Amino acid sequence: MDRLWAPWRIEYILSEKEEGCLFCRVISEDRDDENLILYRGEKAYIILNKYPYNNG
Repeated sequence: MDRLWAPWRIEYILSEKEEGCLFCRVISEDRDDENLILYRGEKAYIILNKYPYNNG
């Protein structure tokens, strides 16, 4: 079996991580367009996936 290697991923893995939950941070900001938030409700919100999975 061939080994797939994506060298740019190690940079992300070893990089310093931001504190807290991604979704908590995004919803607390007031930048819906930049954060791809489509809708904010009282108890929920809709956010787009910037990098959707594509197996094709």
